[in-house]
Amino acid sequence: MQGEITMRKRNIFAAAGAATILLSGCSGSGLGMPGSPAWFATTPQAEQATYFRNRCVSYGFEPGTPAMAQCIQNESISSRGRASARANAAFTNMQNSQPKTTTCNRFGNTMNCTTY
Repeated sequence: MQGEITMRKRNIFAAAGAATILLSGCSGSGLGMPGSPAWFATTPQAEQATYFRNRCVSYGFEPGTPAMAQCIQNESISSRGRASARANAAFTNMQNSQPKTTTCNRFGNTMNCTTY
């Protein structure tokens, strides 16, 4: 039983890793779509700054202005926050989808069960 659970966990992590690699974006030097947890982890800072600078230019900010610098900072912070929240939600969903083990012990007329 324990061996089956370990093997199942290994298969889930292998599938998740393969999916991450297969679904990662093809542009840039980092893995993943811009703004994804994988992208933040693998893309150089200069490339991230360029990405957010381009977004701010598309919003109408003028390069070299304090408003542009503030926009880049805000975009970076909010994007990192969303990426972190998505990663945490994915991890929680993976944990919750794992099979649970319940052990019951009987003492006379009383039965105590614990789920791990």
